[in-house]
Amino acid sequence: MRWIDIILPAPKTSQEFDILMEEATYLTGTLHELQKRHGLDSPQVIDQMSDVGRRLFRAISEHDNQAFSPTDNQLGDNTPEIGVENHDQLTGYHIVTEGGWASLPWVWLHNGLEFLLEKHPICTATTSSGFPGIAEQRPWMSRCLRAGFLVGDEGKSGLDNTIDQLRPEDLAQPEILFIPGHSEEPIRRLIFREAEAIEGALSGGRLGQSLANLDFPKEAVTPAQLKEHGINYQAIHFAGPTSEPAMMADTHGEYWMNQLIDEVNVPADLELEGAMGVEAEVLGVDPITSLLDSVSDKYDREGLSESRVGSNISKIARFGESSSSCSGQSEQSLVPWLLDDGPVEPESLGAGGGVPPLVFSNSYLALPELGMRFTKAGASTFVGPVAPLFSRPARIFTGYLYNSLADGWSTGGALWNASRKVRQELGSDHPAWLSYGIRGYGTLALQYL
Repeated sequence: MRWIDIILPAPKTSQEFDILMEEATYLTGTLHELQKRHGLDSPQVIDQMSDVGRRLFRAISEHDNQAFSPTDNQLGDNTPEIGVENHDQLTGYHIVTEGGWASLPWVWLHNGLEFLLEKHPICTATTSSGFPGIAEQRPWMSRCLRAGFLVGDEGKSGLDNTIDQLRPEDLAQPEILFIPGHSEEPIRRLIFREAEAIEGALSGGRLGQSLANLDFPKEAVTPAQLKEHGINYQAIHFAGPTSEPAMMADTHGEYWMNQLIDEVNVPADLELEGAMGVEAEVLGVDPITSLLDSVSDKYDREGLSESRVGSNISKIARFGESSSSCSGQSEQSLVPWLLDDGPVEPESLGAGGGVPPLVFSNSYLALPELGMRFTKAGASTFVGPVAPLFSRPARIFTGYLYNSLADGWSTGGALWNASRKVRQELGSDHPAWLSYGIRGYGTLALQYL
């Protein structure tokens, strides 16, 4: 697998480029309003994604008409072959940009005929796909470079033949920390399903051995514990609500969803799932949805919480409007992870050295909200949703992504493969297959951690 680096111009250096980018960011900011009118998973969402993607494609193509063509000066890093044709023959696009434009949904790139993600992995970063100098490399990068030169039995270089050189028997397995982002027990039970899907995927890889272990703490993880012990893990998977933002309901640190559970007072799992947007796709306006709206309105009126529904995508719409917004000034206002006893900020983890190379935040708008902050804090690769979606398709996507990672796929290739599988299962008009993106290195794979 190889990457083509596409370097975007800085803001205010190309008027035509800036205009198209402004249009794309504005349309991105209106997506949530469209989803509120028609449903999170309606076909109209795909139409909006297509519109944004076409403008992104036009912006790049009109700036550089050879941007998407493999030329010598564009070729970036090569991901070591793993012996799987679908992976090894891929060509990915690595968008290089900074500021707010980096948080746009680049996986929506559409050339007028098809989404580029149908055939090409896509990721964004502030640097090229090639690794930095040796002094700045992380250990996984050294192992990745080494993997490209390994040869096993009968001169074969596939991962099946070289895994014993990358993973000697006495080498400890990488650990993935699973963090549930809900404290209420019924909600935690739903989140546990996501952990089960990941654990099942990791144990069923094609190599006959697991490439990572999933650590699911029996007790709630606190911000202090995460900051102190995060350095012991090679990856973190955070599982939270993906259809609406989690919010602090009051100064005592309870979630707005916990309060909603008390007011709805429906113990059955299916009713609870529908009320929370955690599992069931609630279409149209039903009593549960109406109650959700009224409770949210009540919180806003009484000042118990800041209504963030749609506000975060609106921040994306403002990215690119000026050089100051593109410099990321508004990053600090974006939501952190909410744990049982409070929030955790990527910057605090980075200060404590607790950000591992791989972070998957399966939470509301994780990529535009947190991707830039986590990579600046030390993560090499960040994966998360670029659009709101229900938890069932989110969990399906997660399972497919970890299935590919367990087979040795690079993260960029794994996300592309998961998108393809979700598209086959849910249909091309279901937006889940275009709802995830990558920031950082698409080259990272579990066997290098």
